Formats: sequence, structure tokens, C-alpha cells
Amino acid sequence: MIRRSTAIPLVLFVLTAATTFLSGYMISGTRSGGFLFSLSLVAILGAHEMGHYLYGRKYGVSITLPWFIPAPPFLSPIGTFGAFIRIRSRIRGRRELFDIGVAGPIAGVAVALPVLFVGFLFSDVVALDSERFSEMKTAMSLGNSLVFALFSKIAVGEIPQGHELLLHPVAFAGWIGLFVTVLNLMPAGQLDGGHIVYCVFSERWHKAISVVTVVFLVVMGIGTAPLVDLADYLGLGALVGLPPWVVFEGWIGWLLWAILLLLLGTSHPPTLSSDTEIGGGRKKLAFLSLLIFISCFTPVPISIVELI
Repeated sequence: MIRRSTAIPLVLFVLTAATTFLSGYMISGTRSGGFLFSLSLVAILGAHEMGHYLYGRKYGVSITLPWFIPAPPFLSPIGTFGAFIRIRSRIRGRRELFDIGVAGPIAGVAVALPVLFVGFLFSDVVALDSERFSEMKTAMSLGNSLVFALFSKIAVGEIPQGHELLLHPVAFAGWIGLFVTVLNLMPAGQLDGGHIVYCVFSERWHKAISVVTVVFLVVMGIGTAPLVDLADYLGLGALVGLPPWVVFEGWIGWLLWAILLLLLGTSHPPTLSSDTEIGGGRKKLAFLSLLIFISCFTPVPISIVELI
């Protein structure tokens, strides 16, 4: 007999597999595309949450199996709102908290990277005047992180003028995996990145870094282009003149994340033990997590571009 603690996560997993398959089918137009998209995305999300779960069990923490959140395509174009685990007991010390927190992003990106690379190998470079674009006036463009650009360069090469790269559903799932990793590694509150910051620095520094992260998200949400436009309108363009490489349009999604972080709180509950030293090995992992965050981050993750 399946226990309730196992039955609910299992049902949610099956439902999420179904909704992500449906989204993949709508994206690709084929059942194989739907299956591969669902398999890839669920594997990435599952690896992330199982990283937390396995280390939680290792340290005797009361922790649930991953709870996937299914969503019909008209609510979420990827068929899910992600996954989460519930920790139902206090964590003993910073070492345990660090291991549980960092295990998720490391495991998730370890699956997302090969998924993305394989997806690029199956993606197509298509001319903008081909039949596949003939009836499209606009298209969704995905942000280009350092990792995304590097893998595209290696697997696909240079995109010729007048052509676009049509991502295979597997590559799209890999891109989502990188984006989810960035969201979780934000150094604020009780996100995975917030856990890492709390374990490496003091509570005071954790609070300060969380606030800076919120401010950073607000800036990324608004962008610097409106500031330049306002300065030009007021005749102060020469005073505010910014170099072209720092002028960009914001992405409203970052503003929503800033609001969410403020609602969830920028503080962190203390662990049972007041130990502060996590060791050199964990600090190296913290630095690796920072590099992963930077290399997977994209200023404008999603935008709509005109094809005509």
C-alpha cells in the first residue's frame, strides 16, 4: 500500500509528465518532440530536487519527496510551475545547510548542460524566408547566457546572415534548466543561493547581500535605457551619457522576482547550531556556484522579436 507521503508526490509527478508532454507537443508538433521535452525537463527539475532530498536524508532532516507542480499549457507554456521539497524540521548546522542547499543547483545544472548540448545537435538553422517562417510575423527569442552562447558556438557554429536557430525541444528544456538554476542561485532570502550566502558569511552580511540582490533585480527589471531616454528628454543627455554596452532594456520578470523576494523576506532563520566555519572545500563549492550563476545568467531571458 502506497503511503500518502509517497502517493501525492507520485500523482503530481505523473500529472507534470503529462502536462509537460502536452506543452512539448504543442511546441514541436510531434509526439516524439513532446516526449523528449517532457523527459528532459522533468529530469532536470527532478535532479535538482533530489539533490536537496538525498542530502536532507543523509543528515536526518525531515524532508519530503519532490512535489512537482503541473500546469496546463494555457497557464504555463512549459507545462509546469517547477518543483519543490518541504523541509519540516530545523537543520542542525551551517555545514548541513550548505550541503543541502548547494546539492540542488549542482545536480540540476549537471543534467541541464548535457541536455542543452545534445539539444543543440538536433536543432535546425533555418532561413528567415523559408516556409517555416512564412506565416510568422513575430517569434519568441531566448536570452543568450555565456553557457548558452558557448554551447551554440561549439555544436552549431556561426549562424549565417538571414537565418535563425530553431531550438529542438530538448535544447529548450536545457535552456529552462539553466534559467531555473539562476533563479535558485540568487543570493537572497531562503533561495538556494541565500542558503549558501548565509553559510559562508554572517547573518548581517546575508541580509545586506539579499537587499543588494533585490536592488539589482529592480535595475535589471527597469533597465538603463529609460534613464537615457529621460535624460535626453530633459536635455541632460551629456551629463548622464552612458557607454553603449551598459544601455539595455529591462525585463519585467526581474521586477516580479524582486517583489516576490520582498514578500518572502530577505532574512534567514538560524540553524540549531551556531557553528560558523564550513571549511575550505565548501567555500570552493560556493565560488563554483557563483560562477554557475554568472555563466547561466541572461539580462533579458525572453523577448518577442519581429520577423517582418
